[in-house]
Amino acid sequence: MKAIFCLMAVTLMSLKPPAPHPTSTEILRLVNAHRRSIGLPALEGNSFISSVALQHSRDMLNGRTPFGHEGFHDRMLKIRGHLGSLHVAAENVASGPMSAREVVDGWLHSPGHRRNIEGDFRLTGIGLAAGSNGMIYFTQIFVK
Repeated sequence: MKAIFCLMAVTLMSLKPPAPHPTSTEILRLVNAHRRSIGLPALEGNSFISSVALQHSRDMLNGRTPFGHEGFHDRMLKIRGHLGSLHVAAENVASGPMSAREVVDGWLHSPGHRRNIEGDFRLTGIGLAAGSNGMIYFTQIFVK
């Protein structure tokens, strides 16, 4: 019995733990680090905008809306109804089993997404929805 326990202990110790899911806080930290590196002010996270972003990520995950920006106008109306007048708004989405670094790096290597990250925005909200298959949907909304 002791030999089996030792063998099991060695096997369990050699297993690589699953990578932790990325968090919206981690994504915001990386986005703001990039903004600061080019002399832009940090974006302020907003819980209401994050709730709207999260719902879009969940809708994409569950197939209620296709991957992309469908319904963007409705999301902005919802945010405007809560926050008041919006001068400009934008949205980045991504999907895949990625870390926060991979998502932000991917956005920074895409001219349109990079323009949003580096845009003249003040507030942001980030929502992530993860499926049991490892697929994660990411939404970041930017507003001013």
